[in-house]
Amino acid sequence: MTPRLDHVAISVSDLDAAVAFYGDGLGLGSPVRCDLPELRMRIAFFQAPGSRIIELVEMQGRGAPAHGEVIVALEVEDLDAAIALYRDRGMSVIDLPPTRALPLRRGLIPKDAAHGTMIELCQRDEVVRFVSSVSSGTHSE
Repeated sequence: MTPRLDHVAISVSDLDAAVAFYGDGLGLGSPVRCDLPELRMRIAFFQAPGSRIIELVEMQGRGAPAHGEVIVALEVEDLDAAIALYRDRGMSVIDLPPTRALPLRRGLIPKDAAHGTMIELCQRDEVVRFVSSVSSGTHSE
């Protein structure tokens, strides 16, 4: 099982300002946005045609990444197997359940366990499928 890059997430202190910069300034268009009050997070996904997703994350509270920190999201074939494998290798992996606003189950290796960079584990094609479904209006909460 070899993980591949799924997307890159960037921690921002002001999601609205960052969305304006990436969307209008860089020309990435309108993002898919999700508010996750239960996690004290707001996120925006940009996906230009033919490219990987860029996710902006505004998070508050203990453990929140600092402005500008990068979260590397890796896609895996089998999320359960990946979480078990990395735990067997002695890594701290948090199993993040789906929420109503973000119906994606993910694994998270905190930055203190990953040499300073937060690592997110995503089931293959799930993030792209979610962003595409919201963009096309086929996703319902």
